[in-house]
Amino acid sequence: MVNLYKGSFILNIHSEQKTMDKLVEKALTVEKKKAPLLVPEVFGPLQGVRIVSSGILIAQPFAAYMAALWGAEVIHVERPGGDTYRHSPPFIERNGRKVNTWWAQESRNMLSIVIDLKKKEGKEIFLKLLRTADIWMESSKPGTYKKLGITDDIAFKVNPKLTIVHVSGYGTWGHPEYLGLPSYDAIAAAFSGWMSINGFPDSPPYKPFPYTGDYITALVTLSAALAGYIYAQRTGKGVSIDVAQFEAIANTFGGLWLQTIMLKNVPKRMGNKDIYFQPYDVFETKDGQYVFIGALGYDVFKRLCDAIGLDFEEWKDVHYAPGMHTEKGKLFDRKLREWVKSHTLEEVLEIMKKHAVPCIKIYSLKDAVEDPHYNAREDFIEWKDESIGDIIKGWGIIPKFSRVEKPRIWRGSPRLGQDARLILSKLLGYEDSVIDKLIENGIVCCE
Repeated sequence: MVNLYKGSFILNIHSEQKTMDKLVEKALTVEKKKAPLLVPEVFGPLQGVRIVSSGILIAQPFAAYMAALWGAEVIHVERPGGDTYRHSPPFIERNGRKVNTWWAQESRNMLSIVIDLKKKEGKEIFLKLLRTADIWMESSKPGTYKKLGITDDIAFKVNPKLTIVHVSGYGTWGHPEYLGLPSYDAIAAAFSGWMSINGFPDSPPYKPFPYTGDYITALVTLSAALAGYIYAQRTGKGVSIDVAQFEAIANTFGGLWLQTIMLKNVPKRMGNKDIYFQPYDVFETKDGQYVFIGALGYDVFKRLCDAIGLDFEEWKDVHYAPGMHTEKGKLFDRKLREWVKSHTLEEVLEIMKKHAVPCIKIYSLKDAVEDPHYNAREDFIEWKDESIGDIIKGWGIIPKFSRVEKPRIWRGSPRLGQDARLILSKLLGYEDSVIDKLIENGIVCCE
């Protein structure tokens, strides 16, 4: 029985390998058409770069989305049924259709195709897409694509100059107990140690919001992908990059690692206060508003003392740790809080501005939408969302580029599989009758 099982297992591996080899051969016949081909407008610093994105939620798709805003041609490959965000609230509803607010905001400029990668024809289409791409980004449980037969080796056979970025919670290699564990933004935040240093001393650890670890990971993913792309263009060799979300978060801790390892001083939750200097905190005003005041360095600290009527020479020893943690240091904190509490928001802002002390009202998102500086920089813009077929208004494009055709929104979030026919025909050369058959058999789908 064991021998028969082994023999069957080996035969199955050989059969799968033969299948993948044939699919590679078919993919190699596809003409590598230059981007932009599918995007109707040429703009931004990433014009001419084509990215295949096949992850879900934020950590990887946001990286591809940023590239799409900057002019890259991004093909987002969705699984049958679509991205999880498509079906999660909150929704904007128009004309009998609805779209998730996060999906509407972070899927602009992206092309959508749904491919069933469990089917041979689906794998063939996907490999052909990789053949035409500069970068492939994905975020799945490590080993998922290997089980499908789509290994890095297969991808490089199809496209030797491809940059591949794998995004996961714990990475694709390391201690076996962690590999393949399910993860979210907050899971990685907990494992990285981030949550342990966020919150107040007498509170449980805080979960960063909104999904900050995902966005940090996305920025690492995009920068690594572009580094790989530059290397491939220079050398002709593709690269594979492993982005572990917990590492992307832990990478932002700066000197806290040396403090922990070398000084044996493990950081603790401090609330809004800084560990090393004061003030760097939230303060309540006379009229019930909140401001953040920060003063780092003796020059700024002196200006703050002048602003609130304290003698700098008397109080300068409480600016940094350990002086800030003494009774005198705590007294300075109380005096500053009392001063702020005795003044209105406008008074605090005006006095701090006069003395060049960093200070700002703590905005609600509504405050931001109404603020003249945001609007002067065109941070909130309108666009037509494809999912609901109506004009919506949301966050714009950053950063602001000059001396290049400016990034723009050429369309809103796509309907599920909206661009399947365009991608299959114009990029991959499929005839309409073949596309009809693929849709009929559920290999791809489109709305």
